[in-house]
Amino acid sequence: MKIYIHEGKGHYIGSCVIVVSDNLENAEDIIGQSLYDMGLPDEELSITEKEISNGIIVLEQSGDY
Repeated sequence: MKIYIHEGKGHYIGSCVIVVSDNLENAEDIIGQSLYDMGLPDEELSITEKEISNGIIVLEQSGDY
């Protein structure tokens, strides 16, 4: 399993969809449907692939500005 992360323009502040899937094709389908459901059917997919391992998944946003 891998983590697939889509980040796009969204409506106002951007969109982010994170999916766990066996392959990119399934992730694209899930992300595409999610964007459609959110009213973003024309948003271009921008997907990053990450390996799943034990430990921290996200450590980018500490809130310390």
